[in-house]
Amino acid sequence: VRFYSTSTNTSSMNNVQRQSEEEDTITNKREMSKEDWIKVVQRCSLIRGAFEIVARGDTCEELAENALKEKSLDDLLLNGTNTNSTWRVRLRQYGSTAATGSKSKQYGKKMRSPMKKEREAVMQLKKLLIKFGGEVDLKDADVTIYVLEGLADSSQQQQQQQGGSPKLLARLLTRGGGGESGLSTSSIAPNTRLCVTNTPLAPIEAFTICNVARIKNGDRILDPFAGSCATLLAASMLAPSSIQSVGIEISHNGKVNREHVIDDFKLRNLTLPAALLHGDAMDEEIRQNARSYIENQPFDAILTDPPYGIREKTGFCDDPPLIQLVKCIGLDRDNDRRLLKKSGRLVAFVPHVKGTDVRLAMPSQAELDHAGLEFCQMLEQPLNDSLTRWLVEYKC
Repeated sequence: VRFYSTSTNTSSMNNVQRQSEEEDTITNKREMSKEDWIKVVQRCSLIRGAFEIVARGDTCEELAENALKEKSLDDLLLNGTNTNSTWRVRLRQYGSTAATGSKSKQYGKKMRSPMKKEREAVMQLKKLLIKFGGEVDLKDADVTIYVLEGLADSSQQQQQQQGGSPKLLARLLTRGGGGESGLSTSSIAPNTRLCVTNTPLAPIEAFTICNVARIKNGDRILDPFAGSCATLLAASMLAPSSIQSVGIEISHNGKVNREHVIDDFKLRNLTLPAALLHGDAMDEEIRQNARSYIENQPFDAILTDPPYGIREKTGFCDDPPLIQLVKCIGLDRDNDRRLLKKSGRLVAFVPHVKGTDVRLAMPSQAELDHAGLEFCQMLEQPLNDSLTRWLVEYKC
């Protein structure tokens, strides 16, 4: 089966999203099934959707004939296994075929082809569509069929350069970014949430940090600098079944309204955090209180975007937050009250100003050894000409 995916046009962390789900596939060198692809795409916030190509042709009429010939949509026909499924048809045009007033490529752009062109495509597909058993549903169909124009692989590039416009008939397999919850990445964008801090973590970054930590159903998750809980929202979307999450936030309810955070989970029908604690995660009593909400077990993953600069400038502490956190993990390990389980992962953002040494904000090898942590990788996200941040992963 051939698949095609469209991704958002962004340079931030393009290589990060594939780390978790695809790593085992690459390592084991096994073929990925359709179900594998669906699971991968559902976790990837940089991919908008994955499609199964069911027919190719130079015209929509040819697409219809080839789909019938190949029996690639027979399940939707009368007496097919999905004969009662509702359906709709969409047209998407890319590259020089897009009616945008520009001949620049439109990959990843959120765009809608002209309705007139879409209606024309539907009429040209009539030979196929009249055989479908289900009803049309333009808003929330069970099956969405796409006519894609202007997307050519290497075998079609020459034809396209000579003036041809090869077309693909594709079936939407899944949307990207929402995990098993079925929600979109943008559903947890700051402007959609009731509780938002001054510097909220954007959805793509929240999903990325969860993917690097390999979040899965049944995991116990801690964010020691939770803020408005973007990481915990993303974790609940990626692994909605039996996940247990705890957030610790030092700010009072006047700055971070915990009731509003809970409402953000409820409004999206996501698993609620086991606890949202008010306190400093560097306080041993607060950390042990966090463990009490998960049967006093260690956490499978610690995910966080610490408030760099604030604590240091106020004299609240001497060390950057990540170094403090690693020291606390080591202290709890010494006291036989592990905060992070063996094989668990610590994933955190570390900001970096051009001209400074990012290592000064990261734990030393001695501190890592004391905490029982092993450095795995650093992934860079440029923010502007002078500021970048690194996503750092450690394994216990």
